[in-house]
Amino acid sequence: MEASIVGAVPQPANVSEKAAESASVQATAGVKVGQTAQSSSPNQSNADDKTEFPESSNGNPAIFGEFNPGRGFTVGRGEYGELNLSGYMAARYLNQLPGVQSATDHLGRPINVAPRQDFQFHRVMLFSQGWLFHPKFQYSTFLWTVQDTNQVAVGGALYYSFGKHMTLGMGWNAYPGTMSLQGSHPYWESYDRVMADEFFRPYFSQGVFAQGVLFPKLQYRWMVGNNNSNLDVAAVKLDRDLSAGGALTWLPTTGEFGPRGAFGDYEWHESVATRFNLAYTYSPEERQSPIGTPAGNTTLRLADSLNIFDTGALTNGATVERTHYQMLSAAGGMKYHGFWLQGEGYGRRLDNFVADGKLPVGVVRDTGFYVQVAKMIVPNRFELYGTTSYIFSDYGHPKEFIVGGNYYPWNTRNIRLNTQLINVGHSPVSSTFGFYIGQLTGQVFSFGVTALY
Repeated sequence: MEASIVGAVPQPANVSEKAAESASVQATAGVKVGQTAQSSSPNQSNADDKTEFPESSNGNPAIFGEFNPGRGFTVGRGEYGELNLSGYMAARYLNQLPGVQSATDHLGRPINVAPRQDFQFHRVMLFSQGWLFHPKFQYSTFLWTVQDTNQVAVGGALYYSFGKHMTLGMGWNAYPGTMSLQGSHPYWESYDRVMADEFFRPYFSQGVFAQGVLFPKLQYRWMVGNNNSNLDVAAVKLDRDLSAGGALTWLPTTGEFGPRGAFGDYEWHESVATRFNLAYTYSPEERQSPIGTPAGNTTLRLADSLNIFDTGALTNGATVERTHYQMLSAAGGMKYHGFWLQGEGYGRRLDNFVADGKLPVGVVRDTGFYVQVAKMIVPNRFELYGTTSYIFSDYGHPKEFIVGGNYYPWNTRNIRLNTQLINVGHSPVSSTFGFYIGQLTGQVFSFGVTALY
């Protein structure tokens, strides 16, 4: 088997000049013999200039969420297959202020708020990918760890490319319900999601999925899976109901939106790039643990941060055992000369409740949005950004404002230093993983270093 190392090519200042070519690369997971499934440019070859730092990775377009490999290193290639290794790392400092807080839920009951201050080697992801026996039959595997929660997951997927119109796969993937779940990770403004996105979004599961091009500049993605979040959920805890999600993405001007549909205009588009997205997710959800024990399912929360499956979440003494989750999102964005503007709106419905007591409502409706804006102040080097997000609900009206900056020391998106300050009011998101804990009101300062290879 021939051994080779994928080198690097210089980052072009203008990606829109090859918009149609870029769109084809992003939309198709098929490869030819002698190419990696992760080639980030049609011009990439084993003769890359190794004195330059690697350009951004387009990733595998059939992988919608965080399990998307980097450009990596091709360590083996032969007649019957190829092996590519890549990875992602994030180290951070997090300080949630003020350090002592108190809050109440929608029924006036006290909520414990315990702000954090700590250093974490936050996330490590190791990937392998390539093809077996035929370049159209592809695979990817991942080792996913979150140091904050001591979580470790191992998984992957198998794919077959039928050309640009469809790549069909089975295994682990994300429901493509929001822009951050359509392959853009880790090319966001910071290394975790903003509040509204984190509150509304679906999660990751095992299932069957596909992506491709319907018409020129119009792409689709869909997935049918076990449940909303299959991570750490054994098969014996799954019911027979399946979940599903789909998305349409329209790229009307340049036919692309940067590598992976990245947030921000690091690539400095010379022509206006635009993107519009519509997505829907449906998932019947259950508590995943007996009444009287802590809820196993933590993916669905009310706007006051209570887990819908916790006893007393909707009313004193009653425990929700089952519900249906539906979420509709619509997004639009543009890029030009280092400037990026993007917004996404959400509508969520929880209904079909099954509980051990009488509930005061039969439906919970929530709406919300975020708007993000960024500008490359110094091309390929320094970026400033701002964000706001709001949630509207009968259970609270959380909001946030964010300012931050990214410094890219080596002329590549793949390594950066991120500094961010969030001013949040009554966070509905409660997670050891992200920036927020339930009902946090105050400031969240973070500093992080991320690397993708």
